[in-house]
Amino acid sequence: MHLSKPIVKELNLTEITEQHVTKKEKRNKAAEYLLPLMQNGVNLFIRNVSTELRLLQAGQTWLPMTVNEQEYDNSYVCSPYGTYIKYAEEELYLLENPLLRFLCGSLLKAIAPLLRLAKIDRNVHVNNWLLSTNLYTEISADELEGVTQTLTESYPEHAIIYRSLNRRTNGALMEQLLRQGYVLVPSRQVYFFNGAVPLYLKKKNTKWDRKLLAQSTYRIVPHAELGEPDYERIAELYDLLYVGKYSALNPKFTAEYIRHCHQKGLLEMTGLCDEQGVLQGVMGCFIHGEVISVPLVGYNTALAQHNGLYRMLMHLAMQAAADRGQLLHLSSGAAEFKRVRGAEAEMEYSAVYIMHLSAGRRAVWRGLSKLLLTAGVPLMRKYKL
Repeated sequence: MHLSKPIVKELNLTEITEQHVTKKEKRNKAAEYLLPLMQNGVNLFIRNVSTELRLLQAGQTWLPMTVNEQEYDNSYVCSPYGTYIKYAEEELYLLENPLLRFLCGSLLKAIAPLLRLAKIDRNVHVNNWLLSTNLYTEISADELEGVTQTLTESYPEHAIIYRSLNRRTNGALMEQLLRQGYVLVPSRQVYFFNGAVPLYLKKKNTKWDRKLLAQSTYRIVPHAELGEPDYERIAELYDLLYVGKYSALNPKFTAEYIRHCHQKGLLEMTGLCDEQGVLQGVMGCFIHGEVISVPLVGYNTALAQHNGLYRMLMHLAMQAAADRGQLLHLSSGAAEFKRVRGAEAEMEYSAVYIMHLSAGRRAVWRGLSKLLLTAGVPLMRKYKL
């Protein structure tokens, strides 16, 4: 029996109608998320992202998609150059050996011009939610093949990239992409808590976090109680932590982005207010399928560390995963904090399709993949990056 191939098409702003945003039988989360950003421009919502947005249909699956040329000053959510050069340079301080730190820094300076020459930022990211971690829904091998064929025909000069892949949550997807000729490029180590079997709640450090939250004077503010007066403050708190303390390469969310995600329920937000009613901490969960990520975390970094705002916010996320019986994807960073609370590490990759590109560009992508697989991954595991 002949089976018809799945429909694969990309839609720009003029092609997206209300029926794509909210269907009676099923909510189209990708269209709901993208439409305001496409209508008003990405920078109104995320200050340091420059990209063209598309909505991609692959059979019954709808995916956000970004198209870039050579925006090397972009956040890493659209820029492999930002990931593998700029962010890596910022992380060098984590290497305790001075000689190793010097050698890695020299290597980054040497390969940076090659990556630019290979136009590494000329790419199409599939399923790009413009968050630190992209979560995936199920997509068939036929749909993946259709996406690759369609996009290589539409963008013959662009690498096709699936970011934020790991074997724990995307093992089958990774195998399908490898069979279709994609190259795996490691990016970082990420950390998981299994909310279906929340043994992590019995860990000593987790118990301390729960006790700290119970005895604190902070009031937990649920999603429904947050609103218009809080959006600027939430954006400020996120900025203080993720941008000011961590990295300016993280996506810089604006109050308009917070408003959009809160009012549409795209991020499930919880705050911590002090006795004066001032919001001093916030976290936002992105729930997609059976996995929860926490791309929005912020707190008043001017307060003394013994306040434990980060500990309490992370405990709220861990408890939410346990309450829902879902897997919590806590991204990278603060590795020791997560490990002592029972987190399990996985290596994260981007899958990149390059077979349609020039020989020189293919060679650079393959060289980057081999370098990171043979040297980068052991370093990340050793130093728990």
